Amino acid sequence: MPPKGTSWRFTKEKFVSLVREGRIWFGEDGNNVPRLKRFLSEVSEGVPVKTLWMHAEVGSSDSGRKELNAVLDDVETSKFTPKPSPLVKLILQIATDKDSIILDSFAGSGTTAHAVAALNAEDGGSRRFVLVECEDYADSVTAERVRRVMKGVPTAKDEKLKAGYGGSFSYFKLGDALEKQAILDGEHLPSFESLAGYVYFTATGEQFDAGQIDRKTGFIGESRNFDVFLIYVDDLEAIKDLALTRDLATSLPGVSGKPKLVYAPTKYLDDDRLRELRIEFQQLPFEIYKRMDGRKRR
Repeated sequence: MPPKGTSWRFTKEKFVSLVREGRIWFGEDGNNVPRLKRFLSEVSEGVPVKTLWMHAEVGSSDSGRKELNAVLDDVETSKFTPKPSPLVKLILQIATDKDSIILDSFAGSGTTAHAVAALNAEDGGSRRFVLVECEDYADSVTAERVRRVMKGVPTAKDEKLKAGYGGSFSYFKLGDALEKQAILDGEHLPSFESLAGYVYFTATGEQFDAGQIDRKTGFIGESRNFDVFLIYVDDLEAIKDLALTRDLATSLPGVSGKPKLVYAPTKYLDDDRLRELRIEFQQLPFEIYKRMDGRKRR
């Protein structure tokens, strides 16, 4: 019988059956707390969970600070007490699959993203992460750390970190939500930059770089497959007169020579002419919500 104040981990019948099968270990002298024997063939992919994680294996608070300082050696980071990335990486090995999405709602200095990038580079995984940080260091520390571990840290002692773990991510400073009816009514229209970031990432799934924006031409970025354009102004009366016309379509610059993906309120070109110009048209604002609704259904 289990000691007073405790209970059966299994049913009594199951426990007796395991004892008969030799699957319960009572220690060298037979007097220890019984433990279930587990064989390697029974352990699923990943890392078996251990009770005690030593700092030699997963790091410590001190190694976490040194790791952060090594990546951001020119940024003030004294107020941070980050977890070491090997600790988070071990948690990911135990708790995630190679294609998991990891959410860190309190991203801090970005250790979670660092660990995800390192683990993907190690085992060929395609894990993705979503970080949320409300403090004013979100760009200068959190996002900057992610940028550097992906691109490489030239001064790092670790050769893999020096070369960079690879991958990409998008950094967004969130404002008011893009509400469908608010846009249709002309209330709280999003800025050009906000809408550009949204449509670019929605259409391509790739990292958005606001530095590529050219508002004169409407160019908002080059993806793997397209030069992406946004024909839009955050003024209700002005937007009513915006359209992808023949003159505008022919004047769009060939930034990379790729086909053009153009978001605009409407178009005055037929599909044959669009194909000739190698343009794929998407309508604003309805196409945005079509995609948003599709995401919600999935």
